[in-house]
Amino acid sequence: MEAEYIEINFKDVCASCVENCCRRYYAVLLPDEDKKIPKVLKPFDIATKYGYVKAIGARGGLPCPALSPEGYCTVYSERPFDCRIYPLVVYLDEKTGEKVAYLDLGCPAVRESRISKDLVEKLLKLYRSVNVSDEWLRRYTHAPWHNRFIEITRWR
Repeated sequence: MEAEYIEINFKDVCASCVENCCRRYYAVLLPDEDKKIPKVLKPFDIATKYGYVKAIGARGGLPCPALSPEGYCTVYSERPFDCRIYPLVVYLDEKTGEKVAYLDLGCPAVRESRISKDLVEKLLKLYRSVNVSDEWLRRYTHAPWHNRFIEITRWR
């Protein structure tokens, strides 16, 4: 999977994080991404208002199964797209039809303003490089999440 995406280095942002998103959150998989990811990730279904999405990661109080005891991702080069773009979250505004990009306040680096404009631009470029259908994005938008976000941009 690594060759499919531009690589973004999160080391400076995430290295000192004690909260670790992989201990607390799940990542929603793109359509058919469950066929490409390492088996250790064990995808599960999440019900939304518009159907199901597949996800991996933290569930039932347990961290992502790919997280090492030291807090590192053991499948980093093969991690799902949602993991690659976090803390960027893109939802569909059903009233306007726009895609809305947010930064997730669940990430300490976002709360502490340590996400650079350059990093945000790289994340947006990566997101836009993937063909995400509005149908899938609608289901993604309605997957249960804490929704503590800062809006950064919109587009059609």
